[in-house]
Amino acid sequence: MNLKVLRVEKRINAEPSKLFRAWLNAEDFSRWFLSGEGIGIESVTLDAKPGGKFLINMSLDGKILPHEGEYIKIEEPTKLVFTWRSQATENRDTLVTITFQEIFDNLGKDTNDSRQKPKTLITLIQEELVTDIQVKMHHHGWTCILEGLDSWMGEYLKK
Repeated sequence: MNLKVLRVEKRINAEPSKLFRAWLNAEDFSRWFLSGEGIGIESVTLDAKPGGKFLINMSLDGKILPHEGEYIKIEEPTKLVFTWRSQATENRDTLVTITFQEIFDNLGKDTNDSRQKPKTLITLIQEELVTDIQVKMHHHGWTCILEGLDSWMGEYLKK
């Protein structure tokens, strides 16, 4: 079987530690983890430790769509690795690795200006997908999810 790999990247104006923690706090997670229009979050349970399990019940058109997995690695604030299983993976485990890399943009025009605004490059890689349709569906879902994280973080940082 020729397994497929998906890669999605997103730059977000926030420190890696804040973004990293948003993936592990169930209350915050349920506010931004939306994979597309019309999809809601019914409930989220996260046991955020290596070997801990999670369950994300998404809702669409009155149906509950469970997404579940197990945390493999939690290396705060740089890396999360977990299994991911849902109807969209034909209930087969896939492997998701998310890295959080701090990057900087200079605020001033002078390159010697030491004032810098933190940004994070989030790279999400999902391995062991079976079909091109799975890759396409998950690419759309993860892209929307990272957009949701970006929007939520912008609001969160204004508080």
